[in-house]
Order: sequence, then structure tokens, then C-alpha cells
Amino acid sequence: MPNAFRSQPDEHVVQRVRAEFLEMPGLRLTCLQAKRLFGLDNETCSTLLNTLVDLEFLTRGSDGRYSRLTEGRLPTRARQMAKADVRPHDETTPVRRPPAIEPAV
Repeated sequence: MPNAFRSQPDEHVVQRVRAEFLEMPGLRLTCLQAKRLFGLDNETCSTLLNTLVDLEFLTRGSDGRYSRLTEGRLPTRARQMAKADVRPHDETTPVRRPPAIEPAV
């Protein structure tokens, strides 16, 4: 069983937790589950997860589970359809075509 870390997590622990979330797409953990998985005490685990939220690597859902920010629902701006200037084609308007590509010899 891994040793429990105390208080502020060191960079090695932070990188290890980040790696777990990167290697397992869809991983969603409560603080208690993360504590068990990473062998951390309550205070260290909570500090670590909240630090990763502050760094915008993790997000905390309404159910209290932590997941990668890029895997959750991200707020999106309202999208508008692109407008094209479409004019009716008549026989007098030349049609632009891309130049023909000569085959390599």
C-alpha cells in the first residue's frame, strides 16, 4: 500500500495524478476515491484536486466528482449560420474553375 502524503502535494504527486487522468479518458473520481487511488490523506487530496481545478486541468461536477476539464461539457457560445452571397448564375457570368493540374512526367 502506498505511503500517505501529508499536506501540500509535491510536484511528483501532482504529475502522477495528472498522468492518471490523461491515461484514463472518462475518469471521474470523488475526493474519497482519489484519496484511496493515490494513497493521500484527506487534506492533501483535497488540496491537490482543488489545485488542479484552479489550473483548469480538472473540473468538479455537481455530483462532486472530479474529471478532466476537456471531457466535461464546456460552455459554448451561440453559433450563427454563415451567410454566403449567392447570386443566380446566368450564362454571361464566367464560372471560375481551378487551373488544371498537369500530370508529372
